[in-house]
Amino acid sequence: DFKADTYISAIPGEQVSYRNLHMPFRSAKKIRQTIAYEIETMVPFPVEDLVVDFTLIDQSGQNDILAASVRREDISKYLAVLQNHGVEPDILDISGVPVVLWLFRQLEIPDDGILFQIGQKRTTMVLYIDKHISLIRSLAFSDGLMPEAISNSPAYGNAQSQVPKPIVSCFELLCTNVQNTLHAFEYQNDIEVKPEKIFVTGAGNLYPHTVGLLERFFDIPVEEINVLGGDPGIHIDENIAQSWNSATMDSALALTLRGNKQGLGFNFRKDEFQIKRKNTKLKREIRKAAVFLIVILSLLATYFGMDYYFLKERYRMLNKQITETFRQTLPNVKRIVDPLQQMRIEITQIKKSAFFLPGIGGDHKVVDLLRDISIRVPESLDVRVMRMVVDPAAVNIKGETDTFNTVDIIKKGLEPSEYFSSVTISSANLDRSRKRVQFEIKLKRAK
Repeated sequence: DFKADTYISAIPGEQVSYRNLHMPFRSAKKIRQTIAYEIETMVPFPVEDLVVDFTLIDQSGQNDILAASVRREDISKYLAVLQNHGVEPDILDISGVPVVLWLFRQLEIPDDGILFQIGQKRTTMVLYIDKHISLIRSLAFSDGLMPEAISNSPAYGNAQSQVPKPIVSCFELLCTNVQNTLHAFEYQNDIEVKPEKIFVTGAGNLYPHTVGLLERFFDIPVEEINVLGGDPGIHIDENIAQSWNSATMDSALALTLRGNKQGLGFNFRKDEFQIKRKNTKLKREIRKAAVFLIVILSLLATYFGMDYYFLKERYRMLNKQITETFRQTLPNVKRIVDPLQQMRIEITQIKKSAFFLPGIGGDHKVVDLLRDISIRVPESLDVRVMRMVVDPAAVNIKGETDTFNTVDIIKKGLEPSEYFSSVTISSANLDRSRKRVQFEIKLKRAK
């Protein structure tokens, strides 16, 4: 029976894309409005196809955040499975994160640590610094070898049994990937990561040598998560307690203890996936809105009744100011009918005169000619333009450069242009210092 007042769920960590970002501000509202644009160039999917959430990383007051994005298609499929069984979760977090949030509430937990939620094929790693989630990654693990290794292993806790080489290799590869990930995080953020303890949960923790293998590689204490036994505030039926398996059940229990408060962990129930509240709450909100609307309408009626005269007077003053501004700007115009429209016409004519030249090639904008010249002269050349004259027939460029060969390169670069019918080097001479070449190039405009 899945019926309950509140549902909280978590999607697998491998379906989430993670990015550590530095924002120019710390306001959660501003970050929420701009974060999609920040990650647009960092993700392999169109940002419109993603649901994005974030959590603040509190490091010396800096504006660092951990952004997480999930494809809308994946969320839709995940929710469809739950909804088919009558489950409508209020919160959609990331698997592993609720366990870390539970750790933060426990006593004698180190400030810096790592959680491994080890699955059959992938492991979710959550790094926290100063009890703030700072890094999440989903890493490949065991290639499906763990179920067989667990079923063939001796009784749990038998640390003397031999560990098969394929399993050792799987753990070594996982630990190597973790170390590489942490080194990259240190380099990118210019910090030193020193986790004091590693916490382990998930189906992979059923293997009796998991803790020992991790301790051997990382050389720091490794502790198995035990939410039921480590939290005195949790009480369950004795029959359930006897069959409780921390490795496979603690993640769900931590998810339950997470609560549905906003600002804890992540929540991808937003945009079109935002939870639809019950009708009773909707009716209550409608009543509040109706009372508020009546008050507003009463105030507006009073306001408009009193303000009509002032609006009319303000309109007259503004119209007078516009006319005065028009006369100051265009004193030659004597007849003023519609100053705003007349001003627009004058501005359009000024723009045309600034961008076009009459005569040969008059349909070409000056800015287009300048853009074409700048594109065809490589940025790597040592060129300094001293003077440029643009007229209806030609463009004359005077400047200086390092060698005569550079002058030839400039000429050859401009010759293919559709804007010019010919390119001629009018002169090229050494200057007085005999270290620079002064040149003049004439570009005849195409008809």
